[in-house]
Amino acid sequence: MKILMSAFSCGPGAGSEAGVGWNIALETARLGHEVLVLTQTQFQVEIERELAAGTLPANLRFDIFTPGWLEWVRETGLRWGFPLTWYLVSVLWQVCALFHARGRYNQADFDLIHHVSFASIRHPTLLTRLGLPTVIGPIGGGESAPLALRKTFPFRYWCGELLRDAHNWALRADPITRLAFRDAKLIILRTKESLVAVPRHYRNKVVINVGLGIAETIDNKHKPVPRKSEDSFRLLYAGRLMWWKGVHLALRALAKARAQNVDATLTIVGEGPARRDLERLARQLGIYDSIIWRGEIPRQELLGMYGGYHAFLFPSLHDAGGMVILEAWVHGLPVICLDLGGPGEIVDPTCGCVVPVANCSENECVTRIASEIIALAANEPRRLELCHGTIKRCRALSWSKIVTALYTEIDNRLQRSGLEHNRFVEHGSAGGHFPDRSMSSL
Repeated sequence: MKILMSAFSCGPGAGSEAGVGWNIALETARLGHEVLVLTQTQFQVEIERELAAGTLPANLRFDIFTPGWLEWVRETGLRWGFPLTWYLVSVLWQVCALFHARGRYNQADFDLIHHVSFASIRHPTLLTRLGLPTVIGPIGGGESAPLALRKTFPFRYWCGELLRDAHNWALRADPITRLAFRDAKLIILRTKESLVAVPRHYRNKVVINVGLGIAETIDNKHKPVPRKSEDSFRLLYAGRLMWWKGVHLALRALAKARAQNVDATLTIVGEGPARRDLERLARQLGIYDSIIWRGEIPRQELLGMYGGYHAFLFPSLHDAGGMVILEAWVHGLPVICLDLGGPGEIVDPTCGCVVPVANCSENECVTRIASEIIALAANEPRRLELCHGTIKRCRALSWSKIVTALYTEIDNRLQRSGLEHNRFVEHGSAGGHFPDRSMSSL
């Protein structure tokens, strides 16, 4: 097929949204489809460097596009720390992208539009208005923190969560989101909770698939190393410091574990508005000296850190995905997470510990996390068994396997819809004009 891929965030070697956009585009091209990625200019230098290296498939091309005025909005918002900068820019970019595509691709003869990032249920794409078969996803964001686990949130964050829930529910009536779901042939949601944004009469188009993969090669250097008896049990967390990320639960659980004579420490990588509150909580719990606050660091530095830890603690309350979990697995770290959102879907007993939270108070949740920490710290053979399980889990979640499965589902759905479309074989073409390998519209 000839595919126009909408990837607002797309960058080689990046994590999170940019990594999702890049890897889905790359693996789709490796399947033999001809892919033109429409993306914004954030990772333009990195993309052009990859193109110049000549290692990318010949059937993978990029249209790097952001109007100058929107770049100014983006850079100004980021410089001033405006919290909704990326959300605002992504919505405005979707509007610009529609007009850009109408003017530029009217002779391109695409078979399919595939929107992959931002991977959010909020105003995903306007490109369905081009009238071509469109796939949206995998997307998420409809997950919600259980009310019982919000009780100790500071008031402003508690209100923020309530507004988020209301916004998710209201998306059913939002014109951009509703039109996207109405016109799409297939909607891929990361978790069933995101159905909250999909009107009931469009849910027959929905497939649930977390759709996260790992690009790093699994090799011998990532083999699990047994913990020495004199070593502290070293836990690692990586992510934004927001209250809904559950770091406060991790701190309380660590305090409980240490109170039972478990020599455990926690390294926290990341920054965010909750950091001051979390530092204050750590002092109140008497565990401040057992916490290492690394702040925000480059992704490559984080990747080099994983091997120095014994487990990865990720108690997020409503993450749709959790790319850092897969990164931890590559380095042989078992994961302790809550049975919520994407982490609750992808972590299983072979590679980590999923803490059940249904009908659970915050104190009960903290006690259960602490119990998992204590159990792993006390049972090194079990921890090593989970470490080996993480390597197997990673091999099952390679990006090539994830994208192959996605496009098998997409192909089946298009066939069931009675749509005529062409497959590419050995980088074949469906005809029509295809733009040059790299285009930048600044």
